[in-house]
Amino acid sequence: MENFGEILNYIGRTNLFNFLIFLSIIIFLVKKIDVSGKLESAKNGIAQNIENSKTAKSDSESLLKEVEKSVENLEEEIEAIIKKSENNARLVGDKILEDARSLALSVKDNSVKSAEARAGHLKNDILKRAMKASVEVAKDHILSELGRNSDLHNRLIDESIDALDGVVL
Repeated sequence: MENFGEILNYIGRTNLFNFLIFLSIIIFLVKKIDVSGKLESAKNGIAQNIENSKTAKSDSESLLKEVEKSVENLEEEIEAIIKKSENNARLVGDKILEDARSLALSVKDNSVKSAEARAGHLKNDILKRAMKASVEVAKDHILSELGRNSDLHNRLIDESIDALDGVVL
């Protein structure tokens, strides 16, 4: 059993030796990596994120209050805009109706004037035609009278000559 005790003693010493080597490697790595500095940096970063979150929260809350305040009178503003729009639409509609009435009166007056002018032209045309017809009838009557009575022809020539003698140029 003595052997067994020696074996245990040997194992204990070698494990202790391995543990000491492992521990020295860990200490070396901790010093080399600067774990405490990194932990402090991470802690500071987290603290800064928390502070930024608090600031963002207070900014968001104040913005929310401003938005709520601006929305407070929104219904009244919408009603005012609708009333103003209705008034504007009514005014525009009245103006359109007034312009349409004015235009209708103008068209009516122009139509009456145009009809009167057309009637005047037609009246003049009818008078011209009547005068031409009267002249034709008078001409035909004179020619027929002259054809029946040749003395009238000579007397007409004499009267025309006498009328021309009285004209002063």
